[in-house]
Amino acid sequence: MKKFKIPSCLKSVRYCLGAINCLYLLTGILLLLCGVAVLVINKKFDLFVTQRFYNVPGFAISTGVIIIVSSALGFYAAFTENFYFVASYVVLSLAMLIFDVAAVIVAYGLKNDVVSEIRGAMSGTIQLYEQRREIAVTWDNLQMGFQCCGVTGRHDWYSDRIPVSCCHIDYGTVSPFECSLAKAYTTSCVSALSEWLGFNAQALAVTAVVVTCIQVCNTAVAAWLAYRVKYEDIDLES
Repeated sequence: MKKFKIPSCLKSVRYCLGAINCLYLLTGILLLLCGVAVLVINKKFDLFVTQRFYNVPGFAISTGVIIIVSSALGFYAAFTENFYFVASYVVLSLAMLIFDVAAVIVAYGLKNDVVSEIRGAMSGTIQLYEQRREIAVTWDNLQMGFQCCGVTGRHDWYSDRIPVSCCHIDYGTVSPFECSLAKAYTTSCVSALSEWLGFNAQALAVTAVVVTCIQVCNTAVAAWLAYRVKYEDIDLES
């Protein structure tokens, strides 16, 4: 029977550990970029979201940064092929797995609580629509962007004082234009915004799940490499 020759790169602790550490580094970058993207999106609705919408992506960003910084240990362990450095890398990978799982839990938790988190702030700010310009701007952008009206619906506004942003204005429309209940969007803004914010929270959670799965495999391989360094006779690459 013909024997298959194992490529030398797969026999090398240095190359194998360097390869999985590159993947480890990429997971940190992925988590960092996703966290930043969600944070920027949530910032656009600052008047409606609670601190939790900043804490969750902030936690993902912090985890990503720690992964990126700690990957330096992986590269050094690969270069030296020293058991203690490789073992330290394995322990660090296990610790980061805890952070990854925590990111999954908090992101999915936020997704499930979006409506309850934003309803109070939306109900409070709608009362100040005609008193504070920044609130009016935020509400107008929300209603035009998501084609929605009011917190729970168009009836949240007085029938004779419905914002123009609650209605669709066709090109070529000239003044005067009056937005009435009959013309106003029927979708509630709390449902439209919660769906969008929930989607972003879920995207962050799915990203954290993918990162977790990759790092489980990485940690297992790193542990095997640590075992090889400790108990097997291997030739150190020059």
